[in-house]
Amino acid sequence: MPMNRLRIKFFAAVRERLGVEEMALEVAPGTTAALLLERLRGEYPQAAPLLATVRVAANQEFVEDAHVLGDGDEVAIIPPISGG
Repeated sequence: MPMNRLRIKFFAAVRERLGVEEMALEVAPGTTAALLLERLRGEYPQAAPLLATVRVAANQEFVEDAHVLGDGDEVAIIPPISGG
């Protein structure tokens, strides 16, 4: 079965925890934003607490957990911003 290739960009604390700004990742067709986060939490346990609180954007638009990611999508993993 052909896989979908995603370009994933990490921001702020998630980027710092993972030590990487972006990566390419192959996922099965039909992979949702929620499934992607579940996979990342499993593969990067050091970032799991942060990954539980992030927002996901696909192609520069925030998406819901049920959003299906497509081949070639650029996915941004964005933690909540704190400050005043």
